Amino acid sequence: MKIINKHNFISIVCISFTIVVCAKLLLEKSMGFNDIYYTENIFTCLAGSVLVTFILSLHYYLQRFPFIPVMIGQYLLLIVVVFGAIWVAGQFSENAPTAYRDMFLSVTVPYIVGAAVYYISFFLQIKRANETFFADNEE
Repeated sequence: MKIINKHNFISIVCISFTIVVCAKLLLEKSMGFNDIYYTENIFTCLAGSVLVTFILSLHYYLQRFPFIPVMIGQYLLLIVVVFGAIWVAGQFSENAPTAYRDMFLSVTVPYIVGAAVYYISFFLQIKRANETFFADNEE
């Protein structure tokens, strides 16, 4: 069952981006933090939303493999891509000393929430499909 497809990919990215940015702004406001790299961080949030949505959409193609290794593999792919991007950015500009730790936390928390929503939705759809299938077969 394919939950993320080419027809709803952009809307899912937009929804996740909005939620991540709103949470970021609320957290920073509550802590009294002023972000001097505001524009760069907003575009980083957008790139992260696109990346996470794309990686979660790969689940459809990996359904024949066991669930736990797929879920861990998707997360590891995300972290490798993010850390690779940090390394590449570090070749052209100076990164903060805590760049890897900060991005690890900034990506992991939204990913866990997004993956939980995705997989719960996925398994609920499977459950509904099974109930419909078995209800039709009993008649």
